[in-house]
Amino acid sequence: METKTAISTNLRLHGQLTAKVAQNITPDLTKMGCDVLYDHGSSSENVGKIVSWFGDELNREAQLSFLDMAVVEHNSQKVFVLIEIEETTDKPKTLLADVLCTLMGDHIRFQGERELKVGDWTTLIVVGKSEVLHRERNFYLSRKVDSIRPALGTANAKIGEVVIDTFSGESELEQKLKEQIERALKKK
Repeated sequence: METKTAISTNLRLHGQLTAKVAQNITPDLTKMGCDVLYDHGSSSENVGKIVSWFGDELNREAQLSFLDMAVVEHNSQKVFVLIEIEETTDKPKTLLADVLCTLMGDHIRFQGERELKVGDWTTLIVVGKSEVLHRERNFYLSRKVDSIRPALGTANAKIGEVVIDTFSGESELEQKLKEQIERALKKK
């Protein structure tokens, strides 16, 4: 019989925690007129790579980062929320790499074909696993990112808000994402 810790560890392997949370939040967001696209889980039309990239052609050389989830207006390509979940760490350099590689791109694409639109209506959420909240540090990182965004001059740098946060477990992650997504959707 597996222990609770072993089960929790297994969920984190290969993005399974991300997939589970995405599947849990999808029904409510679907009722609100949104599609939830995500990068991990069983094959479906909503599962595939979400890539931040630059240039005129999406290829391996142009890829900057992969994101875990996108909340997109149904029947449109307008992204309200982009999410990256670091299931095993909350190191500042990892969180900042996720943020900057997204913002430095000129495009976001799903499954290699579906071009997604980001702008001041979009919130980028990057969360890392930690037993400590690091509120002051995360706020500091978010504000510093806000101050350098205009200098990037890229299309993705026009994303309206960047949120950097931490979570300690599955239920906290899901709750925080629901709150942030709700906040972002109120702005639309």
